[in-house]
Amino acid sequence: MSTPSPTASSARGPTPSRRSRRLVPVALGAVALATAVAAYAILASRPADDPELLWAEAQVALRQDRIDEAGRLLDRIAAIRPPQPEDWMLRGQLEVGRERPDEALAALARVPDSSKYASPARLLAGQVELRRDRARIAEGLLREAIRLDPGATQPHRELIYILGTQLRRQDACDQFAALSEITTLQYENLFHWCLIRNLLWDAGEVAQTLGRYLDADPEDRESRLALADNDRRLGLYDEAEEVLEPLSDDDPRALAQRVMILLDRRQEEQAEELLARGPADDPELARLRGRFALARRDGPRALRYYRIAYDHDPSNRDTVFGLINAHGLVGQPEKAAALRREAEALESFNSLVQRMSTPEGRKDPDMADKAARACERAGFIPEARAWLNLAIAHDPLNAAAQQALFRFNERHPPRSQRPSSEK
Repeated sequence: MSTPSPTASSARGPTPSRRSRRLVPVALGAVALATAVAAYAILASRPADDPELLWAEAQVALRQDRIDEAGRLLDRIAAIRPPQPEDWMLRGQLEVGRERPDEALAALARVPDSSKYASPARLLAGQVELRRDRARIAEGLLREAIRLDPGATQPHRELIYILGTQLRRQDACDQFAALSEITTLQYENLFHWCLIRNLLWDAGEVAQTLGRYLDADPEDRESRLALADNDRRLGLYDEAEEVLEPLSDDDPRALAQRVMILLDRRQEEQAEELLARGPADDPELARLRGRFALARRDGPRALRYYRIAYDHDPSNRDTVFGLINAHGLVGQPEKAAALRREAEALESFNSLVQRMSTPEGRKDPDMADKAARACERAGFIPEARAWLNLAIAHDPLNAAAQQALFRFNERHPPRSQRPSSEK
């Protein structure tokens, strides 16, 4: 299934292409922005040189886009007291508004992990880096924001955008699952979550974004691998090989990309020779080895390698069908039949995802229930629970949805209800 790369606006809020000052209110979150005006009202009776009053005034000024006034207020605070964590946060926001990213990052880095402003500071720093197309560095900062405040939603949304662009399916699904435990996801969020399971973005469109990431940070391995894969799918084999050149064959994913380029060029012998250099237990290389084994009608070898790939990712369509054929070659029709049921569930899921993108699908009042059932059959348990939660959020008095969620949770207990050893 192929679809244009989504904007992910429903998953991550304002995109990096918008004005940098728009990042300021996003990073504040519940820590300061929501209380700035109220705090100002409470503190208004204090002396004019009270730093807390000045700080609240500066927050209001930033919120209202009065950047110069916020700067003057911050200078007054600096003349009264040594910089506090909230002052460094304020300085970072101010420099973002002034479109001075280096100064903003330097200030935000001064916010210690022990401060309640640490997670918003890492989030804002990650947004600044992503706006500069430094996705690898942005990812690290966003993960830090989550570590410091597991209940923060925006870092997950920003990460989903990066991971989705790089087509890191499982990582993106993990972030969606974590986000679904914090907040009720909306239709577009859930649609993109389901979409990323088996989609391929429009190669030409996403290649431009990945190219910018790599130009800004040549050490960005994930973007390099994703760009090479995009070039390969576009038939730009020389370009794909050039993108991969800095990566060693000791890198299993880079090796897998090179093997696929050779296969696309119909150079099967060279592909198999190169494939033999990789580790035997790597799941992506195992799927390629299974493909060669099937072509030779070598059932035991195909079964061995497709099983490695399946254990790593049972939702991969090519792996499931390869394993079905391998069981057929070794005379295990009953195991092939069980896998065919899984394949049918995956196909039904993919068909429903296609319907989700249509106007009719979006208007279908039963879509949440259908999606939950399809996700459960395909083994996508977090997605199924999120769809049921959405149905209840839309209609809290929906007894059928409430009962469906209760029965679902009995079959698949949420993480919060599992023993600690299973979390």
